[in-house]
Amino acid sequence: MYEPQFRCRSNGVPILSHEDIESDAEMFIRDFDPDVLSNPKEVNIEEFAEFYLGLTPEYNNLTHCGLILGRMVFNDSNKVPVYDAEAKRAEYIFAGRGTVMIDNTLLTDEHRFRSTMGHESGHWIYQQSYFYRDPNQLFLFDNLEQTSTACRKTDIEGGEAAQSNGRKQLCSDHDWLEHQAKYFSAAILMPRTAMRQVCGDKELRKRLREEFPGFELEMLAAEVAEIFNVSSESAKIRIKQLGFDFARSPVKQKTLFTIGYPSSVISL
Repeated sequence: MYEPQFRCRSNGVPILSHEDIESDAEMFIRDFDPDVLSNPKEVNIEEFAEFYLGLTPEYNNLTHCGLILGRMVFNDSNKVPVYDAEAKRAEYIFAGRGTVMIDNTLLTDEHRFRSTMGHESGHWIYQQSYFYRDPNQLFLFDNLEQTSTACRKTDIEGGEAAQSNGRKQLCSDHDWLEHQAKYFSAAILMPRTAMRQVCGDKELRKRLREEFPGFELEMLAAEVAEIFNVSSESAKIRIKQLGFDFARSPVKQKTLFTIGYPSSVISL
């Protein structure tokens, strides 16, 4: 199993660039299912999480309204909050370390399910140094709920705190942690090498320009979404992220960020 190497701040927050995450995602794919990189196709993210990373998927009502889509559990805990629909109240249940909890609403929303599973996998891969607590020292921590994530739709899909210039402020540890997980999800579901084959195809790009002038990006996003089984919106964001939109010629992008610098990055 591939194990990425990276540094962390003193509080456990990883120090990562977009390029670090891109490279790690491709190394994971090369180890898990290398055919994806030579023959672009859907990544089986559920198998990646469960059988490659060794996580335990569990499905429940994480809130009463579907606000929280996923939760990654880093310590055995009997204080994992869920919503009991029959009793109409919140309650605590036990969940073991390595449990990836998915909200029941995603069972009928495949694209959002896949994004969430990729997102929680990113939390597990990169952020154990931040969330994990030594069981022998748990009495030192007042809030056991801090040993798991609680990822909302805006954490996974973006949109919150976006500025008018299309950039998003990353100020708190939470902002950085969610950004890293979100970027990993995109990179593992739509690996850069496979995306380059699809989006860099000169014949395809020529055809889209000729047949769909003004709508080339939308049609390319539809193609990417079909191949990788993601939403068209996620595909469009990833195309722009990698520099394959039609506003300029496709080039290899190096979008870098490091914890604390710069303070604004492209909103994903």
